[in-house]
Amino acid sequence: MRLTYLDILEQCFHDKFRGYNKQEVDTFLRLIADDFKSMVEEIKDKDYEIKNLHSTMKSRPEEIDTSIATEKAKKIVNAAKNQVEELRKESIKELEQLIQDIEELKKQKSILMKNIKSTATEHLNKIKAGLPNGPT
Repeated sequence: MRLTYLDILEQCFHDKFRGYNKQEVDTFLRLIADDFKSMVEEIKDKDYEIKNLHSTMKSRPEEIDTSIATEKAKKIVNAAKNQVEELRKESIKELEQLIQDIEELKKQKSILMKNIKSTATEHLNKIKAGLPNGPT
């Protein structure tokens, strides 16, 4: 399946109890969509350059060695593809890091909630112990 800029930007996720932060996911998808859009535009620009080179070669074949121009065009396309792949890999790494960060925050939240509950229980027990006839 080929995704477009709008496919990524308009992707919706269902809300789940204790799921990911919707705003963080939306923000990240927006960043990926913008990068994706930039890459697509860059590829279109490179394709345009290739077509111009090709039409120039056709109009002045005696002045241009077609094998050199073809080689240059291939290098341009390969460079664009490599750049797209690198950006894709970076995006995946960032997404994985976000997922790890979210899991770490969940663990920290759980520990904090246990500490709060424990502290509250201790204080409640102290208050109960300080009353002469128990709570009323």
